[in-house]
Amino acid sequence: MSAKKTAKLIIEGAPKGERLSSRVLEEQIQGAVRDGARILTVKSQGQHGIGGRIWPRWKDDSKKSAEKIRITVDGPVGQRLGSMGMEGTEILVKGSASDDAGWINCGAVITVLGNVTNGAHNAAARGKLYVQGGGGARCDTMTKHNPRFEPPESWYFRDVGDSFAEFKAGGIAVVCGVEPRNPDNVLGYRPCVGMVGGAIYYRGPIQGYSQTDAHAVDLTPQDWQWLTEGMRPYLKAIDREGYYDELTRDINDWKKIIAWTPAERAKLLKKRKPMAEFRENTWDEGVGKGGIFGPYLTHDRTTLPYVTTGEDRRLRPLWANEKYLPPCAYNCPTRIPSHKRASLIRQGKVDEALKLVLDYSPLPASVCGEVCPNLCMSACTRGRIDRPLNIKEYGRAALELPAPERAKPTGNKIGVVGGGPAGLSAAWQLALKGHTVNLYESADKLGGKLELAIPRDRMPQEILAKELSRLKEVGIDLHLGKDVDRKAFLSIQKENDFVIVACGAHKPRIIKFKGSDDVLPAIEFLKQVNFERSPDFKGKDIVIIGAGNVGMDVALQAWNSRAKSVTAIDVQKPAAFGHELEVAERLGTKIVWPRFTESFDKKNGKLNFTDGSSLKADVVIMSVGEIPVLDFLPEGVHTERGWIVVNERYQTSDPNVYAVGDAVRPGLITHAIGHGRVVADVIHAELSHFDYMPETEMVIPYERIKGEYYEIASAAFTPVSEASVCMSCGLCRDCHMCEITCYWGAISRKESADGSYEYVVDKDKCIGCGFCAGICPCGVWEMEENI
Repeated sequence: MSAKKTAKLIIEGAPKGERLSSRVLEEQIQGAVRDGARILTVKSQGQHGIGGRIWPRWKDDSKKSAEKIRITVDGPVGQRLGSMGMEGTEILVKGSASDDAGWINCGAVITVLGNVTNGAHNAAARGKLYVQGGGGARCDTMTKHNPRFEPPESWYFRDVGDSFAEFKAGGIAVVCGVEPRNPDNVLGYRPCVGMVGGAIYYRGPIQGYSQTDAHAVDLTPQDWQWLTEGMRPYLKAIDREGYYDELTRDINDWKKIIAWTPAERAKLLKKRKPMAEFRENTWDEGVGKGGIFGPYLTHDRTTLPYVTTGEDRRLRPLWANEKYLPPCAYNCPTRIPSHKRASLIRQGKVDEALKLVLDYSPLPASVCGEVCPNLCMSACTRGRIDRPLNIKEYGRAALELPAPERAKPTGNKIGVVGGGPAGLSAAWQLALKGHTVNLYESADKLGGKLELAIPRDRMPQEILAKELSRLKEVGIDLHLGKDVDRKAFLSIQKENDFVIVACGAHKPRIIKFKGSDDVLPAIEFLKQVNFERSPDFKGKDIVIIGAGNVGMDVALQAWNSRAKSVTAIDVQKPAAFGHELEVAERLGTKIVWPRFTESFDKKNGKLNFTDGSSLKADVVIMSVGEIPVLDFLPEGVHTERGWIVVNERYQTSDPNVYAVGDAVRPGLITHAIGHGRVVADVIHAELSHFDYMPETEMVIPYERIKGEYYEIASAAFTPVSEASVCMSCGLCRDCHMCEITCYWGAISRKESADGSYEYVVDKDKCIGCGFCAGICPCGVWEMEENI
């Protein structure tokens, strides 16, 4: 019966007892499909490549889904079953399959009711491999994942053989460990060698894996949801549905192996041993100090008995300009270089100095000038003499600055989920670098907690609105009122080269105790205040659980709501500091610690503690932080304890997804802005194909700065007068003191054609005395070993 007359067809692999070659059998299968056959039974006789390379037949012109081509293979199966299988092809094997089943799978669903031998699903890029038995050696090698499509999946009911997941670069493997052939090792010998991507879920014991390439982690709730949901269709396909309860009994029965990121792998590699360490601990230990000449050396080999120059100096001076961060920039989570602003102003470049801040933050007036606790000023070296540099006023002075010009368009697209400080910072930086940025925010306004939870008297709306307008000027594509669920997130992934998750943390943390359901979350209270729905606390006693800076904001607003009394309690020394603490205490806020809450009796207005004491409390407000809502993330993004896990480059377990801000860990608004700037630099480096070089994390010691050279600071602020207050820690002031002090004239100033300069040392004149390092007011000069 011809395929044109029926959609079903049986193809004999050995008609009339004569076996067809693999090529001829494939031609018959391809011809039958072209003629309209959609359900085929192949009576195989060991032919290779059965079911592969059947190009999709689309149901309509939209090409959203392909017609199903169902192939049942009955008989001995040769190599490369379903090789280069395409979307819409479904292959069922009534028995086992030979080597390389699913080789370079491009979308086919392959079910094997038996075992697969070596190399199953090698180099697969899409589709699924369901195995009723186990796998042979080198299964899942070189699998990959195109983020435009779902990752390939390999499911093994029993176990797998040696060298599993070798050079795996993407995709998901599941090894159920049911009645394994090797009960002590379900992943075989030397799995995961060269693994750089993807994930392996396994159940049962293993005997190691390549720990230089991958590491095992516990399953997250998202992992468990994916695994348990995917388990049903898999078990149904292989006719083992009765095992569902056993395989999904406990999340702790399973582990997950994921690859180290390149940055994490680099940390694992041993650093090259310095020559001095090698000489002392290896060479001298092996051959004796001084080698064969050791017995003849009578003087101290570390100190020469005469004044020397050149290579004979024990120490040599180094002009370490900008090697170290000053305390202000080091303690600023956004790394704003206030010392460079002051330096530019001293050079007469006032406009350039004020604009410099926009290279680091899109919100200098809102954050630096208003709500930031200004850790930079607390750390300022000048503050140890009289008063710190007024960095807060520098922030306010940036309000009227126009947006910088964008770089030329690159054609790259980045999606940012979240319009709070972290998301705005990342979007701002990437847009300035010329990339197309799509920003998705669930609210109808930008700003996140700046807009929702910071009290209006601390965050004037006209200032925030002015700075947010700059974001539109740089061409960020805003999608406001856009709720991102898992489906939307996967769509955003497909539409962009990278995705940055900056969703913030908006779900209140509530410590559970009797009566905790009657507690008001701090973030909800602050939102009520900001949107003019503030409760009336007249005559009421208010207790705040949590005495951080947010707790002090709550205290201030409670007083504004006419509270009778306000008390903040904590289990440890309160974390509040700075202006917020001062204002709260000035208004009459009492801070009590340590206190451990036992219960809240709302009816009788009493908060009880575990030590038997209590406080009057008509209203209790919980201010112990918030956690992010992450149910929209796919299973490929690893989380722990409610937070997204990232490396030092803010890259998640999915190499195309990054995460910043409160979605990663709690912090200040300036931490979130700093995260956004760093992740933008990381992604820009990736898109530009150069290595990202992290900024220095070394801070210059206070004792290196010579305060005796500076005059007393003036009180009035102007950008120009304030620039003279800055002590320029670690940044050369070009004062020539080193050059003048050097008795031998070994130091000279060298200027380049572009106007930059450096101080250089003539090694043939320098004796390594260290006077330059001793006199430098900025701590720029240092002495190093001359090795």
